[in-house]
Amino acid sequence: MSDKYNYVISDLPIYKAALLDDWDSVSQIFERDPDLMTKQITYWWETPLIIAVGTNRSHRFVEKLVEHIVDVGAKEKLFVTSYGGNNPLHYAAKVGNTTAAKLLVAQKSDMTRVPNPYGNTPLKLAAWHGNKETLKYLLKVTPDLPPPEKEGSSPYTGVAGGDLITLTIMAGFYDVALEIIDMHPNIVLENDRNGQTALQILAQKPEIFPSGGRLGFWGRFIYSLIPMKKSEGGTQVKILSKIFNKSTAGFWSALQYAAPSIKNIHDIKVNNNLSSLLVDRICKIVIEKVDHNIAWNILGSAITTAVTYGTHELIEECILTYPGIIWYNVGGFYLLLAAIKQRQERVYNLVYQMSGHKVFAATEVDAEENENALHIAAKLAPPHRLNAVTGAALQMQRELQWYEEVEKFIEPSYKEALNKKGKTPRMVFTDAHKDLLAEGQQWMKDTACSCTVVAALIVTMAFAAAFTVPGGNLDNGKPLFQDDISFMLFIVSDAIALFSSSTSVLMFLGILTSRYADDDFLYALPKRLSIGLLSLFMSIAATMIAFSSTLALVLKEKVTWIAAPLVVATSIPVCLFALLQFPLLVELFNSTYGRSIFHQQNPRRIH
Repeated sequence: MSDKYNYVISDLPIYKAALLDDWDSVSQIFERDPDLMTKQITYWWETPLIIAVGTNRSHRFVEKLVEHIVDVGAKEKLFVTSYGGNNPLHYAAKVGNTTAAKLLVAQKSDMTRVPNPYGNTPLKLAAWHGNKETLKYLLKVTPDLPPPEKEGSSPYTGVAGGDLITLTIMAGFYDVALEIIDMHPNIVLENDRNGQTALQILAQKPEIFPSGGRLGFWGRFIYSLIPMKKSEGGTQVKILSKIFNKSTAGFWSALQYAAPSIKNIHDIKVNNNLSSLLVDRICKIVIEKVDHNIAWNILGSAITTAVTYGTHELIEECILTYPGIIWYNVGGFYLLLAAIKQRQERVYNLVYQMSGHKVFAATEVDAEENENALHIAAKLAPPHRLNAVTGAALQMQRELQWYEEVEKFIEPSYKEALNKKGKTPRMVFTDAHKDLLAEGQQWMKDTACSCTVVAALIVTMAFAAAFTVPGGNLDNGKPLFQDDISFMLFIVSDAIALFSSSTSVLMFLGILTSRYADDDFLYALPKRLSIGLLSLFMSIAATMIAFSSTLALVLKEKVTWIAAPLVVATSIPVCLFALLQFPLLVELFNSTYGRSIFHQQNPRRIH
């Protein structure tokens, strides 16, 4: 390395002082040589001010340094840049140092609009690095004017404006995004550096819409109790965190323990509300331009993205704003066919809210492959949608459900229509799903075999226990404890264990001897597996009860306190089975007997 960098070592005391917020140790050095205050002292040309600002801790050092630089008449050197072309304000925006940003802006306010060599203004950097406080401050002090050296450009227009709004949304600052849109409505029309609009970025975030939530029963109940209130401007959202105004003190005490969970639900509802406001606001701005190209491109590109991510609320709002957008070309398909291809049932369900347009949407044919909607439904789902369902068998069931659903909406002649390869939809389905069918068959067999072994063992134990009752028999053959309540509990639970385990064995044997045709995965096999798993769970629970009642019966004269520990011990294997197998059982029941995934999900009608 050249000797020209030796200053890096000699200036180390200043570097360390800036890192440690130790102004006193270098104040005299700066008095002797004021030029050191604005000198580039590191290998990457960073000044003491840049180093101190970058720590986001050395606030006193920054304050004193700025004060002394101004005092010695070197104010114009406050914004000396580093090797990468970033000045101290850029660093403050990157690290979220709002305190330093205020000091710097107070000295030269137009620096908020000066970009670095990569075109990034402090405003954009604050959004990019997720520094909300700094971003909100910079928005207040950055007017809608072009930077001094770039006439005709502005931080709120063009790519810079597109980057600002999309990065703000990506960072999750939806309330700030609403403020930006209120101040600069045209920003929603701009494309960012990746060619995306604000509406497209929202389409990529299904988790901030109501349908993207994964709340359980109690979560949804608490969600419904959290009130939302809009301000007069309609863009600021305030949460009234009073879930039960007349609740008892005991309830509030219990609520404190659950506060993190409730706060999470509260945040989910805030985001849901803000996302709806954002989409509604953007759609109104777009349509108010009365420009077909703008509406077609912005709304169309947004629904293209939304179909992939399943953000049906955004698609619905776009269609309500401009009904004709359903004919936008989404990756070679129209909206309905794209929803079938991507297996997005929430988007497809919009067909239930359509008027007569559903007829035209369902009869479209892909000109390139001569395939209708049923051909598309017959193809294998994208991996990320297929893996949303547990197990190959249930994945096969979901694929069959899609095929049957689409079959309802197409013309009868389309069911036997041939594509360019001369295949009907059913032929396409068989060819596309042969590997999944084999995986489903193996999954069913493996599950059935494992459960059959357990059920058979329970049958053996329950049968033997019926003839070797606790305490033995009297000379007349009657059980010794036949008049005891615990004995009756033993007999009943043993009988339930025997009958339910026998049922379970029969169901699993029925699975093992099945023909495993395509249609069997729709109803027959899931039904047998559901009954088998439920019977197995009942037999395990009954076996534990029988065992506990036997011990309580035999030991009650010697150990009177045995009942309570036995109840706890008995519940352990039952709870473990529930934790490990009940999710699968619930999914089986929901997919086979529950409400169909295809239904009208919103009373609002679209055309």
